[in-house]
Amino acid sequence: MPEFSFKEFTAEESKIYEEVISKFREAVSAGKSLRQAYESYAIENKELEKLIQADFLKILIAERHFGQHQAIDDIARELDVSVNLLNETHARMLQEVGVTAASQFGVEFSGVLPKTND
Repeated sequence: MPEFSFKEFTAEESKIYEEVISKFREAVSAGKSLRQAYESYAIENKELEKLIQADFLKILIAERHFGQHQAIDDIARELDVSVNLLNETHARMLQEVGVTAASQFGVEFSGVLPKTND
């Protein structure tokens, strides 16, 4: 199973994160493409910028695909991105959820279940 590490934000990074996500939401709601939304708000820390952009796309997929049952093709068209990008991001999201769930299960049930040889 792939390993994931999730960044723990400082108070300042959390503030920037929330502000940027809000600006990206406004841009997409106004009909801008995903790229235009990203370009509408620059972040000095490029590592943080990349992380926020990736998270924003995951948020959109979660809200639109899982929450509103919108087809990936339709989301791609609305955001003016490739279906492949959304499919790859969707797959990554599911991996992250699986790894997180397995890790949490291990924490909660460590020593409770009998050991097996498989």
